[in-house]
Amino acid sequence: MMKVNDFLKYDIKLKIDYDDYFRLIYDTKYLIEARLGPNRTFIATKSVYGNNRRKAVKQAVEWFWKDFKGVLGSAHKVMTVNDPYDEVIYDEDFACNDLRNKYLDDSTLERLIEDADGDLLKDDSVGSEKHPPNSVKRTKRRRKQNIQLTSRLSQTPGGTIYYKMTEISSTGQSTRKKFKMIKLSSKSLEKAQREVERRGLNKFEKFSNRATKSRSNKAKVKKAA
Repeated sequence: MMKVNDFLKYDIKLKIDYDDYFRLIYDTKYLIEARLGPNRTFIATKSVYGNNRRKAVKQAVEWFWKDFKGVLGSAHKVMTVNDPYDEVIYDEDFACNDLRNKYLDDSTLERLIEDADGDLLKDDSVGSEKHPPNSVKRTKRRRKQNIQLTSRLSQTPGGTIYYKMTEISSTGQSTRKKFKMIKLSSKSLEKAQREVERRGLNKFEKFSNRATKSRSNKAKVKKAA
């Protein structure tokens, strides 16, 4: 039964090998209307409805396995879903494994690869029934950068906050400063700053600041004299 908000129409296309088409009829008694296309391949179409392409693809995959019971092999080898509302777009948040971006037809695939300007190409890997390949893959792994919250606090793409702590090491008569990244349990900047104070992670930073001010004051006094 179609829901009220499932009003967008999407077309599924199946490219079925000649022998597989008749085996489908023989093994499952399932007769799907299809026309014979080039290279002895039957072309079948079916419409599904949903409020976005992601849900339409989910419906298509469920229908494929329920009705064909694996006779046609893996869905990604024979099935595509069109993109009539241009939902498949390449941007900084694009994810190859998002269901919205899978089972792309030829025209959508070509447009997406062109828009990606060299960042994407067609995924021709074999995959498996339980782990089908995506329609596209990245030409190079994209590295996500940490976000610099303050001069000493940074946050990873996963949300973990680190504090760049100063350590003082003494070797003989010389003293050197080293830095160590400390993982915090806080998930926001305000809480992270309080955690740094509570744990005393900035004690050497304060000492260093006082020493710098002291040297600066001495220099001013000497200059005045």
